[in-house]
Parts: sequence; structure tokens; C-alpha cells
Amino acid sequence: MATIFRLPICTWQSGRDTVSVRVIDDGYDDLTVTSKTVKDAVGQIKEYFGYLSKTDSWRLFDPDFFDPELRILKFSVLPEYNHSGRRFPCRDAMQFRMPCVIGKRENESPVGCLPSLGIFFDYHREDSYEKLAIHIAQRVLSGKNPRELSRFLNPGPVELEQLTVAVKDPGTRLDTKRNYQPLSDVADHIGSDTFRRSSNTWEREDEVYQLAQLLGEESASVCIVGPPGCGKTSILIEAARKVERQQDSGGERRRFWITSGARLIAGMRWLGQWEERLEEVIRQLAQIEGVLCIENLSELTRLGGKEAESSLAAFFAPYLQYQELRIVVEATPEEFDACERVLPGLTDRLQIIKLNPFDSEQSKQILKLAAENHTRNDKVVFGPASATRIFALFQRFQPYVAFPGKVIQFVAGVVDKANIDGVGEITIPLVEDAFSRYSGLPGFLTHSDEPFDPEDMVSFFSRRVIAQPAAVSATIRTVAKFATGLNDPNRPIGVLLFCGPTGVGKTQMVRSLGDYLFPNRPENERIIRLDMSEYAGYDASERLLGKRYGQPSDLIKRVRANPFCILLLDEIEKAGDEVFDIFLSVFEEGRLTDPLGRVSSFQSSLIVMTSNLGSGASGNIGFSGEGKSETAVGKVDPAAVTNFFRPEFFNRIDQTIYFDPLERDSIFEIAKKEIGELSKREGLADANRTLDVSKALITRIAEAGFDPVYGARPLQRAVEDYLTIPLAKWLIENPKVEGRISATWDRKAKRTAFQPKK
Repeated sequence: MATIFRLPICTWQSGRDTVSVRVIDDGYDDLTVTSKTVKDAVGQIKEYFGYLSKTDSWRLFDPDFFDPELRILKFSVLPEYNHSGRRFPCRDAMQFRMPCVIGKRENESPVGCLPSLGIFFDYHREDSYEKLAIHIAQRVLSGKNPRELSRFLNPGPVELEQLTVAVKDPGTRLDTKRNYQPLSDVADHIGSDTFRRSSNTWEREDEVYQLAQLLGEESASVCIVGPPGCGKTSILIEAARKVERQQDSGGERRRFWITSGARLIAGMRWLGQWEERLEEVIRQLAQIEGVLCIENLSELTRLGGKEAESSLAAFFAPYLQYQELRIVVEATPEEFDACERVLPGLTDRLQIIKLNPFDSEQSKQILKLAAENHTRNDKVVFGPASATRIFALFQRFQPYVAFPGKVIQFVAGVVDKANIDGVGEITIPLVEDAFSRYSGLPGFLTHSDEPFDPEDMVSFFSRRVIAQPAAVSATIRTVAKFATGLNDPNRPIGVLLFCGPTGVGKTQMVRSLGDYLFPNRPENERIIRLDMSEYAGYDASERLLGKRYGQPSDLIKRVRANPFCILLLDEIEKAGDEVFDIFLSVFEEGRLTDPLGRVSSFQSSLIVMTSNLGSGASGNIGFSGEGKSETAVGKVDPAAVTNFFRPEFFNRIDQTIYFDPLERDSIFEIAKKEIGELSKREGLADANRTLDVSKALITRIAEAGFDPVYGARPLQRAVEDYLTIPLAKWLIENPKVEGRISATWDRKAKRTAFQPKK
């Protein structure tokens, strides 16, 4: 076992480039270390305790300074010079601000310490320590000249912290049959039931053998590097089991324990708590010659402290250096490179096993083996044709997903659903239905027997986006390219820029794209909207990517959870310059990498930007007699758009789509569409009511709902004012009305009139 020493320490700036750390306990009254950093000074103190435990354990004392409090003393001292036995006082006194720590001994008697002087003292009452401490300090400093006193003058920032030191007791051994705490509190043995159903390691036999060889050595720590989902954890579990079977007779010694950074520090709130826990874990692993397996390298670099230098990874580094700990950690190539930049001392201690992506033939073979495995064990017939179709769907729509991870999970999900539904055979249509639900894509994209109808697509968008034929046509070209599989698989589905005055249908076009491309997704998951005016400040990139050593941003979390979506960058011109730089790689490669190397893919997303750039003033306000709108805004000036964006950004946009100002007839059609949506609401549809709206009322709503500056944006308010609210009042007064209801505009009364229609 080990003895845990918890000692208060006082740290202060003792020089321009140095800090001092003193242990506040008179059993160690001379234990002060000066170094360039607090971390280095604390490390030296811990090394000193380790040295004493091995050579002079009799010099280790139990702590006798409790409940410490930091106070600052203010007093003055008159400097003086001594020459030939004579004293020459200076004219002016020097003012001091000196740290003082007060506390209690184990017997509850008060005790104090002047850290910068190395003096401990006892006192009797709470209100007496200050006078006594100042008296002691003045006595010690008296008789010194200004130069000698200057080293005690006003130190820099002073902090009181707690130091936790675990000192191993000699001659103790762990009962490997019964007691695995605290190791079992933060990690699971790889041989436990939790990991018995881990994925197979098909086509990775060489990597398993290589890792097992390294794990069989006495001191090797390893990093398994490969893309997400390539089988890193499965390889680790298989290799660890091989080593345990070869080296641990009877299974008494559980050598390999798997955990995560978050679990290692779970529940640790106070300074020094997680360090104390990990020191105990490391001690226990050393006694069983154990290896700690950690699922994610980036977690180690961002958890534990505010910076990488105070993280879990930094804590482990010296133990790895002195071979007091062995770890196996998983990382993507980007995460490993990021860790190498911020903590090269950690990555230098790791041997690397790289997992290369599978080629097409290997991927197909893995899927066929998985299908055969399910056929043997799950009472279903899973033929090779269905497995091949799964490969084709993932290659077509998620080419960036590494085999076998998510693909094998999808296969298992298909089998589970078939068992629940009582289906005995996994057919190609069943696989295609499952992928449509998984991705949200429409059937004509995922089903090989469902043809793509271009005319249906034109009709779909034309019904939903009124009076924008040019914009509809341009948008359809992008959708058609994706539907026919001609889009670049290494980029987003498309990068579109919608330009035009407000209220002309840009957002409606985005909604229509979401409805058409991802009909099997819940409506709130089809579109991820970012208001780019919120990304214009100094912290724009941090808000877009997430804090440097914290959790990913909301954008990254949502795209990872739902890669099949539309990313709407609303009012893109209001974003800060660094945001444009970030999106350069997203537009070009469909990838977003944060400072810790975590990669998010946008290759299954359609990116749409909206902008009012180039919508200048033109014409008079109002409607013309010929039915055309003479609006306050004219057509978009393309030059204003191209001049605003940098060439390298603008050239990455697939299409710039311009929306025209709306005309009077267009507003009438849009009003008819909005009123049609009203008929689907619960109060009408569920009550078997049908609403017939007269042309005069639609015209009135169209006139009231159009603004020359804001386009059709006020139209919904007009529908509410002239139809929805009056209808609600009328239905309250006539609750038993069913069937058809006529709504007309009463010109004399200037209100909407309703009556049952027979």
C-alpha cells in the first residue's frame, strides 16, 4: 500500500523568471524549492519525498498543519547599514506586504508560518497572530541594508494550494484475487463480460499480432493510430486477450484495464483529487504489471486542467518517461499530430501502430464475413448480395466512413430489426429501407428499383418556391447532380450562395431542399442554421470550433450526430474574417478539424449561404396598374457579390443563385399557398372542416402582407390578422360547425366574414 501525504504549499513569484514553493509544515521547515515554473518545483518536491521513502523513511512525518488560510501582513522596516561595528539607519522606512499562513495543529492549537522567511510560530488567540507575526518579521529583517531587504519586498501573486504525495510503503503487495480498487472504480478489465461481444478483427490479423508482440514486452507503451471506426478498440481487446492467455496462468492477474479520460477524473472536484486517485491507480498497476488502455488521446490532452500542460496527458508523461506506467491509447492521425504539437514529451514515449484503411475488396470481404456470422448465430438468412448492397450504399453516400465500425453497427441494426419484425431473410429492399431510415435520404436515392423523376423534382420546388424560376432551375441542377451520383464524393453535396432581397424565398428554398433531400429525417434535424452575425467577434472561431481544450461546439456535435443535413449559414457577409478562413477547408475538402485534431465530415451535407449583398435601391414603392411591383429594391448586382468575397473563397462556391424581387401576382400566389397550409392545421383538419377563401380576401391579404422592402416576410402576419384570428373567434362562437366554411372580405365592414357552406 501507499501513504498519502496532503500538505499545504505556498507559491509566490520570487524573481523575474522564478517562482518559489514552500511546504507549510514545520516537520519540513526547510523544504523550499525555487524553479522556473510551479509545476517543476512541485515535481522536485515529489521526487524528494520518493527519495526519502526509499533511503530515509524515518524522516517522513505525518502532516501537522491543518485548515490553512492565507493572510497578507502589512508593516514597515527601517533599513540600516553596518560599518566597523556602527549602525547607520536610513531616512525612510521600506514598506512590506508579506504572506502569512495560519492554521491548526492536530491537537487544535493555532500555528502560523511566514513562508518567505521560513519561520513557524505558535500563538494563543485568533486576534493575536498578526501582531506576533509582524513582530517576528521585523525582528528577522532588522539590521539589514536596502539591498538585503529588497529580496523580501512585495512578492508577486501568492497562492495557497494543497500538495498530494503518494509514498509507496516498502514490502507491500496487492491481493490480486480480491482487491482491485481504486483501479476497478475507473477502469474495466478487458476480460470482463462488457467486452466479450467485441467486434471481430477480420482482415487485421497482422496488426493484432504486432500489437500482441509489443504488449508482451516489459516496458512498451503504444498508440494505435487510425481513422474513426477502423477497428482500433477491437484490435486492442483481441491482442490483450492473447497476451493474458499466454502469460497469466489461471487468470489470477488481470493485466489490461480499459478506461477513458472522462472516467479517470469523474467526481473529482478539488485541487489534487484526481492526481491522488491516479497515483493510486498507477501504484496498483505497477504491482500487477498492468497496462492502462485509454480510448481517446484527445481526451487526455484536454481534461484535467485549463491547458495541455496541466492535463491528464501531462500528468502521465513523467511516469511514462521513467517507465513507472504503461499505457495503450487510441488516436486518429489528426489527434496524434495535434498532441505531438502541444505535448511532444508524451508522444515521444509511445510506439506507433498505424491502421491503414481497408481497400474495396477487403471491405466487401468483411461485410460478407459479417453476413455469414449473423446467418450462423441470429436465425436469419443474410446473403452476400445484400452485404454487397450495403457496401455500395456506404460507398455512395458515406465514402469517408472507415470500415468496419459504423458499417458493422448498421448491419447489426438491420438484423435486430428483422428479428423484431419476424423477418427471416435480409433482402436487398430491406437493406435499402434500413439505409433510407438511417440516412434520411429519399427512396429514389437509396432504392435501386425506384427511378429518379426529374419532372417530379421540378414540380416539387416550383410549388414551394413561388415566382423564382431562375433560382429554382439553378438549385435543381445541384440536386440533380447529387441524385445521379455525379457530385464529387470528397466535397460537400454542394456549396450554394443564395443572394437576393429579404423576403423573396431564400429561406423557403432551403426548407424545400431539406424536405426533398432528407424526407426521412425529423423536420428539426434536416437543417442546421447558424446566424453568422453571431460569429463576427473576437471569439468567433472558438465558438465555431469549440474551446481549445474543451468540448466541441454545438455545430460539430450536431453534424457528427447527423451528417445527412443542410447547413444554413444565414447572412454570411456578417461573419468575421477568421470564419471565412475556417470554411475554406470545409468547402474544398468537406472536413473541419479543431485544434485538438478532432475531424468532422461535411461530405454528406449540403451547405447553403444566404446574403443580401447587391440588393440596392431602385424604382418607386408600390404596385403598378399592370400588376407589376415597382419595389424599393431592384435585382441583385452580381458585381457587389463577387467584389465582397475573397477570390479563394468565392471560387469554392459551386453556384451563386440570384433571387428576384417579388411582383404583385407572385404575392397573390404565395398568399394562396400560405392559406392552403392553414387548412392542414388541427382545428380544421381534425374537426372535419374545410375552408373556402374568396379571391377578394386573398387579394386583401396579399396587399396587406407585402412590403416593398421586406418582400413577402410580413405575409404570415397578414394571414394571422385577416384570417386565422378572426376564424378562431368565429369558431369559438360557432363550435358545432362542420364541413365547408366560406371566408370572404366584407368591404363595407372592412373585416373578414364567415358562414357555413352547404
